[in-house]
Parts: sequence; structure tokens; C-alpha cells
Amino acid sequence: MHTVLVPFDGSASAKRAIQYLIDFSKDFTQLKVHVLNVQTEPVIYGEYVTPDLLDQLHAGALQHAAEVNAEAAAMLGAANIAHETHVATGIVAAEIGRAVTDYGCSAVVMGTRGMGSLKNLVLGSVATQVVHEVAVPVTLVK
Repeated sequence: MHTVLVPFDGSASAKRAIQYLIDFSKDFTQLKVHVLNVQTEPVIYGEYVTPDLLDQLHAGALQHAAEVNAEAAAMLGAANIAHETHVATGIVAAEIGRAVTDYGCSAVVMGTRGMGSLKNLVLGSVATQVVHEVAVPVTLVK
């Protein structure tokens, strides 16, 4: 069985990555897809945030992640591809690396968002970070 992780943020390139898997799923006798949406932790300035509010922000981020994943799940379900959806909060590339290990994935298929050369030079891209973070093949779909 081939187990593939698809980091999914709802962008057009992430949708193309899902479609890429759907198109090539006939080449695999057994395919299992893990869809992961990672939300970054909220940045809080000052000390005016209560623990309850932090819990609400965290829960809201996870709810949003689940809503984003629903679109990928619908696409994979319509193509009769076995899949699970997962949500997380944290540093995106690190969470993707953790998911590859936790779910026993043999590959990552992900979209690129095309930030542009200057912004990519300054910040680095998540896709580039993932390529360096994981020990399995990474397919980038533009």
C-alpha cells in the first residue's frame, strides 16, 4: 500500500495536488491519502489574553482547518480514494514532518503557492522547508 501525505491549505495549487493524486491513483493498486491542514499558532502581543480566549483561538483554528480539509476529502471521496483528514497547529513544515512519521507515509504530494522570488528569498517557502525536513520523496505540484 502506498501512503501519501497531502498538506492542504485550500489554495489552487493544493487542489491541483489532490487532482494529481486522483489522476494517478489508477497507477497504484492500493493508495491511502492523509490530508493535513496546519494552522499557525496565533501571535499574541501583551498580557491581556485569558487562558479561555487562548483556548477559543486554538479551537477556532482547528475548526477552520477541518473546514478547509472538507474540500479535499470531498474530492478524494468522489474518486473513491481511501483517505483521512488531520488538523494541527504549529510550524507548518515541522508538523508535516511529524505527520509523515506518525502516519507512515511513503511520499508527500503538495502544491506550491508561488510567493514570488523576493518574498521566497527572504522567508523561504514551506515547500522548500518540507523537502529538507522529510526523508521521503516530495512531489511539488504547481
